[in-house]
Amino acid sequence: MKRSVCATLFLFGMIQMSFAQDQNPLVVTPDATYFNFWKGNWFALKDDNSIDSTIRFEVTQGVHQAAFEERWHFGNAHSFALRSWDKSNNKWGFVWISDNGLYQVWDTRKVDGHWYIYKEFTINGDTYMSRQGFIPQADGTVLRVSEKSYDEKKWELRFSQRLQKMK
Repeated sequence: MKRSVCATLFLFGMIQMSFAQDQNPLVVTPDATYFNFWKGNWFALKDDNSIDSTIRFEVTQGVHQAAFEERWHFGNAHSFALRSWDKSNNKWGFVWISDNGLYQVWDTRKVDGHWYIYKEFTINGDTYMSRQGFIPQADGTVLRVSEKSYDEKKWELRFSQRLQKMK
C-alpha cells in the first residue's frame, strides 16, 4: 500500500511538472533565424586569406531549427557548445564546455542587429565583462569578435577572426 501511494504521488508530480513547461511548438521569429548561416564546417582565415586548419568550428543542427551543437577545435584544445533560441525569453542561450574542465553559461544580448554572448570573468584579480559576436559578412565569411569592458560602455577588442565555411 505504501509503495502504491508513493508511486501515485510520483506519477502525479511528473504529470504536474510536464504541464509546468510550455508544450506549444516553436514559432520561428526573425531573431530566432539569426544563426541560420551557422550550420557547417568553419575554419579561421589567416591574414593572407589562407585557411588556418588548426582553428575550426563544426556546427550541426540541434533538436530544432533554431538550435545548434558546436564542436570547437583550437590546435589540441577542444570544446563543445550548445546555442539555442529560448522562446520563453526571446533570446539565444549559450553553454560552452571545454576539454580541460571548464563549464560556462553565457548570457546573450542583441547589439546593433547582432547577437552577442556575455559573461563576467575574474582572472588574476582582474574582473571584466567579456562578449563575443559571430557576425555574418557580405562575402559569406563570419567575423568572430571578442571584446572586454569594465563598464559595459567602452569595449576593448581582445581579438577578431574571420571564419570561412568549407563546402
